Amino acid sequence: MADTKLNVQFEKISDKAKAATDQLRAAAQGTRDQLEAEAAKARDQAASAADKLKDKAAAVKDSGSSQWQELRGRWHTHVANARENIKWKEDQLDAKAAAKDADRAQDYALDAIDFAQAAIDEAEYAALDAMRARAESDALTS
Repeated sequence: MADTKLNVQFEKISDKAKAATDQLRAAAQGTRDQLEAEAAKARDQAASAADKLKDKAAAVKDSGSSQWQELRGRWHTHVANARENIKWKEDQLDAKAAAKDADRAQDYALDAIDFAQAAIDEAEYAALDAMRARAESDALTS
């Protein structure tokens, strides 16, 4: 039996990824100032999402999801550290340093994409396992 809530939540992942892909394609045509504004907007949205995860982790602290809390905490720390290392430097005049900053930013983006893909795999497993557990429970109570 499919769990509608799980399906709806999982569909949000692909919707979000599609919207981000469209945004990246559109941003690639933008000017430096437009890219800076889009990056700032995305940074604020990501910070807000991280804060929501942190709040959710605090709310479910005693519900047996300590591994997820620990992962969320490490991710939040990782994001803060990475952002500190790849801040936009508007007054950057040194071409070599700017190229290194661009390389670091691109490496971070690729790492974040890899993490997201792994998280999707884990979410798929968790959703399927939850559906299996619900089906088993239903079978035992029938």
